[in-house]
Amino acid sequence: MAGKIPRSFIDDLLNRVDIVEIIDARVPLKKKGREYWACCPFHNEKSPSFSVSPNKQFYHCFGCQAHGNAISFLMDYDHMDFVEAVEALAQHLGVEVPHEQGHAPSRAEDAQAQSLYSTLEQCSRYFQDQLKQHSEAIDYLKHRGISGGTAKAFAIGFAPAGWNNLSGDPQQLLQSGMLVQNDSGNTYDRFRHRIMFPIRDRRGRTIAFGGRIINPEDNPKYLNSPESPVFHKGEEIYGLYEMKQASSQINQIFITEGYMDVVALAEHGLSTAVATLGTAINGGQIEKLFRLCKKLVFCFDADQAGRKAAWRALENSLAALKEGRIARFLFLPDGHDPDTFIKQHGQQAFLQQVTQATTLTEFLFDELLAQGETHSPEGRAELLDKLRPYYQQISLPSLKHEILRELEKRLSMKLDADLLRIIGDHPQAEITKTVIPEQHWTPTRLAINLLLQQPSLAETAGNLEELAEADIPGIDLLLQILDCIHEEPGISSQNLLSRFQGHPHEEHLFKIAAMTPAMQDEDSDIQPMFIDAIDRLRAKYADSRFQRLQQKLLNGDDLDEREKMEYSQLLKRS
Repeated sequence: MAGKIPRSFIDDLLNRVDIVEIIDARVPLKKKGREYWACCPFHNEKSPSFSVSPNKQFYHCFGCQAHGNAISFLMDYDHMDFVEAVEALAQHLGVEVPHEQGHAPSRAEDAQAQSLYSTLEQCSRYFQDQLKQHSEAIDYLKHRGISGGTAKAFAIGFAPAGWNNLSGDPQQLLQSGMLVQNDSGNTYDRFRHRIMFPIRDRRGRTIAFGGRIINPEDNPKYLNSPESPVFHKGEEIYGLYEMKQASSQINQIFITEGYMDVVALAEHGLSTAVATLGTAINGGQIEKLFRLCKKLVFCFDADQAGRKAAWRALENSLAALKEGRIARFLFLPDGHDPDTFIKQHGQQAFLQQVTQATTLTEFLFDELLAQGETHSPEGRAELLDKLRPYYQQISLPSLKHEILRELEKRLSMKLDADLLRIIGDHPQAEITKTVIPEQHWTPTRLAINLLLQQPSLAETAGNLEELAEADIPGIDLLLQILDCIHEEPGISSQNLLSRFQGHPHEEHLFKIAAMTPAMQDEDSDIQPMFIDAIDRLRAKYADSRFQRLQQKLLNGDDLDEREKMEYSQLLKRS
């Protein structure tokens, strides 16, 4: 596998690429003042609120709050993962993506991987040819409602009966998992008399297979390729490549439990379904899907096994829930999975079920209360204890708010500070959620905006550590930005903003960065404005410090020597 892409290369890539050019090729932009504007490609609107800054090399939508740099735009608009987006920008600039030393594959390892890709692709073509020649396999797919067009889109094939049908290099076939070697050293085909579903990576390369029986007497029902140098089932998702090929606009992704569910939904016009590979979906896979689409619908059987799988999905989703991301859980009527339901009832009935899917909050409480009650103090305490580890994993304030409201509803009581502390919530922290007033340009907000425009202004700020003690909204955020600039002298605006991805105030930063202070025109020298903002912050700190010392004296408390000297200086200043 390729090694990690160096941060220095990503920074340089963002500094060299022109985000206006990248976005304008996909969403036509119009220049207005210093910025470029368009109707937002990420939500429906009639008036343009999507702004692209050539100076700061980022975009921001004042409507839906979508924001980011050239990499995140390709990830969200072209449905790429991070590595794909970096590779696309590198290709655009005509440069090669490097990998950190010690992690990148050697030439021998790379040659081995290429040989395995070739071997697996040959197997896939062989299985597809065999499907055409075996009527029992064709009849089986027809019976399952799968057309030739859908079978072709998913490269479905057939592994005929027999132990030695595959031809090619035995070592390559063994390493790829297509052959099995017994204790005597003899080899035989792993897949026999099965419908074959190739598993393809993000580039469309065949990396593994899933095989399903067509004779009910055979076992096991599903058989998957083992791990190999090119296949790691915890990282891959079945149907992801096919989904991206079929759909340019992905509004919601259906996560199912089997290959046939994915194929059946595609057959009925729902081409945004995927499936895990015989294991519970993990956090990395969920994050990958959320990057493609902000709405995930987990589709499970309503039986005990299905609910258990859904609960694992909920547990692994909590940390990935960010602004705009939604996870819902669809439990179909007893005896149905997506495959059987959509064949029997059709697309519209299935989508109707989706509209009634259980929210994450509802599912969380339904499961936590399944074996408990809230009528007694002991029952309520048990619920709080069960809820705590899940609540603390959530970083999204709006979701935490909904969970607290649902908790009050389930307990039929108002939560006080003591109960909030029990589940790990700290009411006092709510005061700092919105650290920057939206109505006017405070000195803090102005200083942050100007720093994001021109990070080198940090050199003129001087030492502001004493301001950390001041009760000034947003001061902690300003100091964090200054620390980041001092740690990386010469950092650009776009790279500075990228350092705050995932930060609790990320959305605020991009909103501030996208705005232009009313007092600034196109030719303004912003350094005097920044110095003035910092001077006003120091003055606010001095005023608050003077009032605090004065109140101490009014209360009859003595000042120590340091405080006396400070008070004297502040008194002269005032």
